[in-house]
Order: sequence, then C-alpha cells, then structure tokens
Amino acid sequence: MKENSLDVWEAYLNTLENRGVSHSWDVPLAVQEKLTDYFKTKIDVGVIDGKTAFPSDFMWNEYVWRIPDEMREKLTVYAEQVLETDPDNGAAVKFLAMVTAGISYDIPPDEFWDLYEKAVELLPNDVDICYLAFENASLDVLHDEGVVALERLFERHRKGEEPTLYQWLYRCCYNYLHVTARPNDFYVELDSNDPLFKRWTAVLKQIQTVFEKHLERTPDHWHTVRMLTEILEALGDTEEMVRVFKNARMVYEKQLEQDADNCDALSALANIHEKLGNEKLAREYKLKASPSLGWVDTVLPDFSEGTVDLDGNSILLADYREKVVLLDFWAVSCSPCVGEIPNIKKVYEKYHDKGFDVIGVSLDKDKTVLREFTKEKEIPWRQILDDGTFAEQYGIRSIPAPFLIDRNGKVISIKARGNLLDELVAAEIEDKKV
Repeated sequence: MKENSLDVWEAYLNTLENRGVSHSWDVPLAVQEKLTDYFKTKIDVGVIDGKTAFPSDFMWNEYVWRIPDEMREKLTVYAEQVLETDPDNGAAVKFLAMVTAGISYDIPPDEFWDLYEKAVELLPNDVDICYLAFENASLDVLHDEGVVALERLFERHRKGEEPTLYQWLYRCCYNYLHVTARPNDFYVELDSNDPLFKRWTAVLKQIQTVFEKHLERTPDHWHTVRMLTEILEALGDTEEMVRVFKNARMVYEKQLEQDADNCDALSALANIHEKLGNEKLAREYKLKASPSLGWVDTVLPDFSEGTVDLDGNSILLADYREKVVLLDFWAVSCSPCVGEIPNIKKVYEKYHDKGFDVIGVSLDKDKTVLREFTKEKEIPWRQILDDGTFAEQYGIRSIPAPFLIDRNGKVISIKARGNLLDELVAAEIEDKKV
C-alpha cells in the first residue's frame, strides 16, 4: 500500500484479490492504524454538500464486517465521541448506522432505524444511507420501510447521475450477497387494495425507467435484461417483457455469429428461450454453454487407467461404487472454490461414515501449491491434479464444477453447492428423493 496515497482505502482494496470480497481479511497492525486514521478523518469531515466522504463500497456490510473487530470497535467509539460534541455530524451517524445494521441478521434493531432517520435529516443528498435502509428492510418483509428507502433513493438522485443510480439499484434489487428479498418480491405480495400498492408501483416504474436507459447504453448486458423483465413481469406488462426478450435475443444471436462459443451469449439465450416457453431450444443452448449438463442422470465414464492421486496412488471412480461421491472440480486460485471448501468439509464430516466421499480434481498448475494448501486447510479427501484432460472429458467450462454421483455412478447434480449439497447427500444416504 502506498505510504502517501490520497485514498488509503482504495489503495488497500487494490492489494487484495477480488478487492477482498472473496476472502477473510488479516490486516497487519500498521495497515489497521492507517485505515483507522483514514476513516476517522472521514468522520471528522462530517457532511459536505449533503453527503459524507465515505467511499461508497465501504457501505457494503461485507466490507464493514471484514475489517478487524478491534478496528471497527475503535471507529465505533470514535464516532460516538464525535457525536457527543457534534450531534449534527452526519458521518458519525452514518458510520454507527452501518455498524448497527450488521448486529442482527433476522430483524434489524430499532436503534438502526433511529440512526437512519437522523442520517436522512443530516444527509439530504446521500443515496448510500437509502441503500443501507433497504438492505435492512429486506431482512424481514417490512414493506413500509422498504418502499420509503427506495423513494428516498430517487429523491436524492440528481441529474447526471444515471450510471451511479443504476449501480445502486442493481445492488438494492439484485445483489444477493446483501439483499434477501427484491422489490418485485415485495410487490407481488401486496394486495391491489393495500395503501402501499400505488407507492410500490410508482417505485418499480422508476426502477424500470433506469434499467431501460441502461439497456440502451449496454444492449448486451444480460443482468439488465433480466432485471428489467422481472420488473415488467411484476407490473404485469407481459407484452413489453416479451419485446425486451426478443430484442435481447437478436443481440445475443449476432454475438454468436461472431463467436459461436460465447458462453455469456449462450447462457443468455438459454434463459430467454426458457422464459419464452421454448424448452427444447433452451436446453440446446444450455448444453452448448455448459456441456457438463449432459451428464445429469447418466453414468459418468470412469477415469483412464493409470490415473493417480496427489500421492501417486491409483484412483478410479469404480473404487467408489456403493458410495455417494462428490467429484469436485476446483483450483486453489479459484475464490468461489476455496470459499465452498468449509461447506464440503461440514457435509463430509456429517456423512462420511454413512457412505459419502469426495474426490477433488484440481486444475492448478503447481503440485506443490496444491499439496501445501490441502495440508494447511486439513482437507481429508483425495486429490487429482488435472492437466485439462478430465475437464475436457466431462465438458467443464468453468469452476467450481461439483458433480454429485450416486452409489451406481449416475450423476445426480452438477450444482451441488451450499445447502443443496447437504440436502442432496442426505436424500441419497437415506434413499429418498429431494
């Protein structure tokens, strides 16, 4: 991190893989001190032009809760002290709202809403606090708080800020790492006679307009297409939804004319045809985008004779007959793969004695790196270092690629991650279907 950097936070994030989103942080004390001083300075500045000087990405709860506890506690104490002498310091209020927002993962505490209302008064041009409020409203179906937060988001939007507004709405509406329910999810639960119905309708139409403008600038952006069509579906505008899908279809078909293996275009077309009811075409595009899907419900061919694990011992799928097996294609360099390992270990420990096992197929290049990583993380199952042979054989286009295989060698799922892995393994062990 540069000693004289004007933006210490940005400089620090740039030193992290994926800007720190995929891993827990181990922040050296010297860096902690720099970051602490940096955010104290932001609190001291208070409010300028109706906003704070906090970087927007720090608003994400995943960042606030990744910094070391002692650093967060120091900043919390500092913000509380600042408020004692300067009760109108909006930056201090906003920081305390961020910290309070993360205390409960079920129902946000009343203290947060008190701080939020105070921040709204002190920060008339700050959309960050509106996003934080919607994030907390979505922890429970709090229709009123949710719609108020989005209404305020639009009130604070100023001319010329369309790209920024789109980014915030994307986070508010579809960033699954934070928001547990989307605005259109709220909306469909409302009765048309509900007093909130008209307000939610107005908000959704404003979101629709923002997405339409963004789609004009980026017609091949699948997330925008998906978001816009879901909003249109919630509003009951099926005709417009179909029109958007058909326009997007032409964009992706042109992309395939230039690059027949464009995975993004293939996946988008699979989703579009699925939504339009063209199931046969949808499956064709899905298989082109992800050939490994073709193995589901079929017996997976065995490894070639002579295949050895990381320790040089012979290994075949046939050795695992009568067991439920997770064939996990991964790499140490793949953050989502590494992030899934604790979950796999949990399922392994839970069901290994009942007939569940795991085979790791690593796409890493360095055997030493793989060996050291598996030793450090105490990964108990066997590993194969793949030079690309197995990935090609089984149609792996991207990792993680978890193949869950039943006792007879048939593939149950190629998406067995998170809670689904536990559910599917439990169902097979108990001879029940999910």
